[in-house]
Amino acid sequence: MAGAGLDGSRLPVAFLLTPGDHGNVLIDPTNDELATRFGVTDLPEREYDVVIVGAGPAGLAAAVYGASEGLSTLVVEREALGGQAGTSSRIRNYLGFPRGVGGAELAQRAFQQAWLFGAVGASPTAAAGTRASDVS
Repeated sequence: MAGAGLDGSRLPVAFLLTPGDHGNVLIDPTNDELATRFGVTDLPEREYDVVIVGAGPAGLAAAVYGASEGLSTLVVEREALGGQAGTSSRIRNYLGFPRGVGGAELAQRAFQQAWLFGAVGASPTAAAGTRASDVS
């Protein structure tokens, strides 16, 4: 940090290193700033059959079911995959895991399953609004 002229009084600090670059520094970046810098929020502009706002266990389950039925599915999550459950060290009351499962592992498995069926995830991204269109 001293090499970047920082004293540690403002945290967190993210050093972004890319080939040929000696470092870009972000001081106390927001999730959106980090996502933009890493290019993870660039979604193609298109319509989806199903848009799920929130990637907690229920949202991820909906993504699996929607995408597995062939619906174009988008999951939008403001914070991190798994929602509150994603921060739990052990979840013991979730279907299919009688001995429990870590929240982050559960979220990762569920998202991977949805992704394999074709769901698209946007995280960390906040939903600004939704609009239904004529489905007939």
